[in-house]
Amino acid sequence: MVSPYVDSSLFLRKVRWIPIVDVDLGVNVDPLSGLFTILIALIGFVVLLYSIGYMEGEEGLARYYFFMLLFIGSMIGLVMADNFLQLFIFWELVGLCSYELVSFWYRKREAVRAGVKVFIMTKIGDISLLAGILLICSELNTLSYREVFLRYGEVSPSILTLVSMLMLFGAMVKSAQFPLHTWLYSAMEAPTSVSCLLHGATMVKAGVYLVARTHTLFDGIPLWLNSLVWVGALTALLGATLALHTNDIKGVPAYSTISQIGFMMVALGVAHSPKDLGWFASLFHMISHAFFQGLGFLAIGS
Repeated sequence: MVSPYVDSSLFLRKVRWIPIVDVDLGVNVDPLSGLFTILIALIGFVVLLYSIGYMEGEEGLARYYFFMLLFIGSMIGLVMADNFLQLFIFWELVGLCSYELVSFWYRKREAVRAGVKVFIMTKIGDISLLAGILLICSELNTLSYREVFLRYGEVSPSILTLVSMLMLFGAMVKSAQFPLHTWLYSAMEAPTSVSCLLHGATMVKAGVYLVARTHTLFDGIPLWLNSLVWVGALTALLGATLALHTNDIKGVPAYSTISQIGFMMVALGVAHSPKDLGWFASLFHMISHAFFQGLGFLAIGS
């Protein structure tokens, strides 16, 4: 079974980055990061191959491929980061690529509006995530996964609860969960290949990754677990209902994605530790969803 944290020998530390706090620039190699890396690279390869024909004749192809490759690299950097600051930097790069690619057809007013909406709404969650990161740094004077996972017991329960909810809100927004879920539908103004990569298969899974990564920190907080279950369940019901209502062919998989990620969040919420079946079930569904939803978008595009 995949574990969110393994022995520190797998944390490859290379460069002392910020001397004031314990932050090294490094790569975290463990089963969880490896799983996401392989998935992102594989889906990214398929989408880029598909783009050769789908985007043929479009203007701005250099810009398109630049941001697509930057997104794939940033997403891999996000899941392989070995500290929260490094994760946040790649988290923001992913958001930048999303904005640029959603508004790729910038001559269309709807695409520009959608890009701005995606940027602003996701930034609300990013501020919450940054607040949680700064709070845990002020308590432990470190942002290293290894140190935080070993020393989180030193943080008072009230502060740890606050950190958990701030990070959870950031993850929920990134994964288009209720109430800030409407940006994902608006993002369908992007080329269908972009919708597949960013909003069907990989980027919206960043929130699932963050929850899975921090599960061992917060699984003793009932409020955090209950929030995961209730928000995920409400989003799953709401997303499925909206998918039945829309008559937009790209809107159906967009709302379906919102709904399916809700199920992933519920599975993580009912798991009381990363060893529980719910934790594994969430990631298993994440993999299956990436394939069937990604293929669905590519079929729509053709």
